[in-house]
Amino acid sequence: MSVSDVKQDFGPEISMSRLPDEPKFLPSKYFSGHTDPLTCVALFPDSKMIITGSYDRRVRLWDVGSGQASGEPLRGHKVSVNVVAVSPNGTMFVSGGGDGRILIWNATTRTLATAPIQAHPNKINSISFSPDSATIASIAGTIIKIWDVGTAKLIMDIKSTTFERQVAFSPEGSRIASVSHIAPDQQMLRIWDVKTGKPAAVSPIAGHTGGLLSVAWFPNGQRLVTASLDRTIRVWISETGCQEGHSLGGDAAWMSDYVVVSSDGKLIAALCGDHSIRLWNAITLDQIQLVLRHAEPVLCMAISADIRFIVGGCGDKKLCLWNIESITQHKHNSGPLSTIGLENQQDSAPDSSLPDQSPMNLMYPEVQTSPEQTVSQAVITSHGPLPLEPPTTAKEDIDPVASPPEHSHFRKWWRQALNFWNAGKHLSSQHRIAEIEPCSDETKNISTNQGQSPAQDILDEFNRYVMNEIPIHLIYLPTMELVGRNFVKNHFQDRIKEITEDLVVEAQARFVPPLTREKVVPTLVRRKVEYGILSHRWLDSGEPSYQDMMERKLSGGSGPSNVEYLLSNITSRPKAGRHTLHISHSENKVQSPGYKKLQKCCEEARRLDLHFLWSDTCCIDKNSSAELDESIRSMFRWYRNSSICIAYLGGTTVIEDLRLEEWFMRGWTLQELLAPRKIKFFNKDWQRLTDQDDDKEEDTPLMTVLQEVTGIPETELIDFEPAPRYIDKRMTWTAQRRTTRAEDVAYSLMGMFDVSLQIAYGEGGERAFGRLIEAIMQAGGDSSVLNWAGEPAKHHASFALPASPLSFVGHPDIVTIGRLDLMLTSRGLRIPLVIVPLEMTKPEFDGRPIINPKFYCPHHGIGEVKIDSRGYGFKPIFRQYALGIFHYIPAEDSENPGLPKQVAAYLLERSEVDAQEGAPVGLSRQYRSFEDGWRRIPTGFIYVELPGVPDFASLWYVDRTCLETVYL
Repeated sequence: MSVSDVKQDFGPEISMSRLPDEPKFLPSKYFSGHTDPLTCVALFPDSKMIITGSYDRRVRLWDVGSGQASGEPLRGHKVSVNVVAVSPNGTMFVSGGGDGRILIWNATTRTLATAPIQAHPNKINSISFSPDSATIASIAGTIIKIWDVGTAKLIMDIKSTTFERQVAFSPEGSRIASVSHIAPDQQMLRIWDVKTGKPAAVSPIAGHTGGLLSVAWFPNGQRLVTASLDRTIRVWISETGCQEGHSLGGDAAWMSDYVVVSSDGKLIAALCGDHSIRLWNAITLDQIQLVLRHAEPVLCMAISADIRFIVGGCGDKKLCLWNIESITQHKHNSGPLSTIGLENQQDSAPDSSLPDQSPMNLMYPEVQTSPEQTVSQAVITSHGPLPLEPPTTAKEDIDPVASPPEHSHFRKWWRQALNFWNAGKHLSSQHRIAEIEPCSDETKNISTNQGQSPAQDILDEFNRYVMNEIPIHLIYLPTMELVGRNFVKNHFQDRIKEITEDLVVEAQARFVPPLTREKVVPTLVRRKVEYGILSHRWLDSGEPSYQDMMERKLSGGSGPSNVEYLLSNITSRPKAGRHTLHISHSENKVQSPGYKKLQKCCEEARRLDLHFLWSDTCCIDKNSSAELDESIRSMFRWYRNSSICIAYLGGTTVIEDLRLEEWFMRGWTLQELLAPRKIKFFNKDWQRLTDQDDDKEEDTPLMTVLQEVTGIPETELIDFEPAPRYIDKRMTWTAQRRTTRAEDVAYSLMGMFDVSLQIAYGEGGERAFGRLIEAIMQAGGDSSVLNWAGEPAKHHASFALPASPLSFVGHPDIVTIGRLDLMLTSRGLRIPLVIVPLEMTKPEFDGRPIINPKFYCPHHGIGEVKIDSRGYGFKPIFRQYALGIFHYIPAEDSENPGLPKQVAAYLLERSEVDAQEGAPVGLSRQYRSFEDGWRRIPTGFIYVELPGVPDFASLWYVDRTCLETVYL
């Protein structure tokens, strides 16, 4: 649904007014510990503990008072934790994951209270506790299931006619509400009878024009609130199914995808798509002029039972806490707002006689009926956002999670350097800067600091960044000139003056503990230097080169006469350090396709109010080996630091064509898809593929097709983090892609894994890929780099180096639980493995190699081990065989290594011939002695489940003598 469609669907009854200067508040406190973005959050009834889940497969608990993690993270899910919920009595909590499993935890012991429940075949979308804490309802797909918490037994299945997004028990526990979001004719709110599993009399309830995303009950059970893809929030009467009052929201710039109601029923909070949480008065249905904002998308949220704070899990892996009491008190102290008219001006004076000035009463003056509370005389003059009234008295904040004094709002500078929330409206440079800057206070500081030089460390960082972190050459769009870094530095010199000391201090203070100046200054500098970058598939010929730009030539055809015609229409304008290409209008008919493509890209960049653009065709001097080497090593960073990536798809007209688009089959375009924080796709006619200004948005038709075409999860497509982790999974993304030069298979992956290689074309693809694997091992030691199968690379003595990304295809999904000490030596890969002996059942000897023998493990209750030997011929002589387990928690100091329930391993063999002195020279390694050690056999993937490990949250600690450092 486009923005224009949404506006048409709202109807006249929707209040869409939103003040442009609505106050925005950053979190009061941050909690850090997850290694991936958070997906869910819940609070205990006493509001002292928070529980979170994440894509890192962990459940964490946090102490609100101390701001620290409480205990170790809880393991148990094989994939992401999608939902967490706490029982109303606070004794239990549950977690549901993408693996379809539900884990019920004892809140006191932090251990599993029951065996894991394989509740659904696919990911769990929602879980809700009944008011008596005895049962839970879970939903995945079209099935709602009700479970007994004590026994983990299924009580009832409720089958819906469409896919349901969220489920919620009613306050009295006799009903369940669910919402659907897939089928256009089934986008409804449904209420189910818990005893019969049948729809209630008024179910289903229709009214939204888009899929429903969230539902919540009011405490009295008489009303519900829903959020929808149509960008509205609506309140419903549960007994009649009628909508109450007007619809909330309706702003085309953001959409609510999650909604909650406070425990007293006075506050509605909604998670909005513009990185914010917005609030409404649940009684009057007016928006409160207070926006809780974070620099990254807020993915989940919850309100404390005492309504003193709101917590949200964010895309930057942090848990954020907004202290409502502190924010409202601070806002009241700042004076009255223009949308409130006081009948008696003296009523705004402080009055210490007022007994109740809780944050909820400060936000809801109209519900305070005490005659002394003169603030109730305020007259609301606007039906738009409800501003906060001035307080009747000052009150000391005694909240243990009190926030520091409010600072100006600033956005996360390392994401979304361009503002695309303006619904396609392109701003002038002056307005764009004002839009990007943190707040009006900040622009005031800038104006008052004109003429002042920034601090020396800011200038040093600016010089370092421009000279090292952006492309060597860029196209200067106003004149289509090729310029260097010094020109870029001079161009942005004035913008660096906007980084004032006040801005630096504010940026530091927004984190707990405050960030150091050394961390804040680089990020402030980076957001000032803006440029666009082109991603495309090279044409076989006709692409403008660096030499074309420098020599002011352009080949529009193959004949000499054509070149002469072009040269006759070129006007040369050399300028200090710049080289330009000016072509007369009459020459347009014979321009090369590559130059036309570059021209179109430059036009799009100008529309975005950018001054610089980079293209790999004409901005790299490929005759300079040093510049080519630096460009290849730095290319991921250049795409990462760009303001936007303009991706041209030469074989695509509509989204459905992406499945056959050649762009997705090339090696270099993988990093060009993942590295940019913003990307915009254009079809072969240079028309936007979508109406969005940024195609890295969640839950869009384009994102669904991108996941299908690339095999990359949506979270990685939107917010990819380069690191030497998840090697097995990331290698499969590039396994089917092609490169013109064999070595580029490895070189194009350097940035994804945050490693660096010397560029050496001619070394061969296998050798280059081996150097990449070695660099990844040295950078992290993540065991997933070992999760491959098949024949090893032939260029090295080691039997443990994969030959290409294809070796990782079909790998089992293992959870990274430890880092190993890996080193590639002349003897092979040195690696510590847990050795588990195997016995091979030998057939009757007939002199031929044994194919597909059976293996049996007498240890740890494993029994028969199924191994795909891929036609490997086992010699009939007696040898030792073992599983070399590389998927384990490494032993620390004198402790024993721990094995999870499912382990990944290699099949190893070694000869049992005793060592003999004076052995003839030339005998093969395998016949010498035990000291020659283990050899890896090229088999398929080996994935073994240990019966002795009770569940996926437990470990089996084996004796340390099983741990052996081997050379493979």
